[in-house]
Amino acid sequence: MSPVIGVVILVGIAAILAATIGVFALGFSEQRPTQAPQVAIVADYSERTTGNGEYLNLSFKSGETVYRDNLTVVVSGAKRADGSDVTLDTDPIQQASTRITSGTKITIHQGQFTGSGTALDLRDATLRLVWNPADEPESETYVIYRWPDPSQRN
Repeated sequence: MSPVIGVVILVGIAAILAATIGVFALGFSEQRPTQAPQVAIVADYSERTTGNGEYLNLSFKSGETVYRDNLTVVVSGAKRADGSDVTLDTDPIQQASTRITSGTKITIHQGQFTGSGTALDLRDATLRLVWNPADEPESETYVIYRWPDPSQRN
């Protein structure tokens, strides 16, 4: 009788261990982080002091296709020529087609910011292009481009 009870207990322990390992293996495979797209972007910054002020062109040179709905432009530190703070009023990404590929160009200019009148000053501004996978609401967001490069700030 004793060997039968021992076998039943060993089988039970093996079944519990197998179930535990299965839950961990399946659980971890579902939680793999989503990889941000790899893109090469070149910024063309114009320091015009007349007309509408400064502007910034972002040109997608190469890399993976990115969908417009997954991108957001965040600008901080932008000002008017009189020194007053401004914020983005419209999303510059909407200039692009649904699928952003190499050759796509996005312009950040005065007309996209709050207020009107004096020219735009981007001298102390920082721009981040943020990617958020739309089909995975619990995924992390990634900054896929930053202007200016923090290492090149004066």
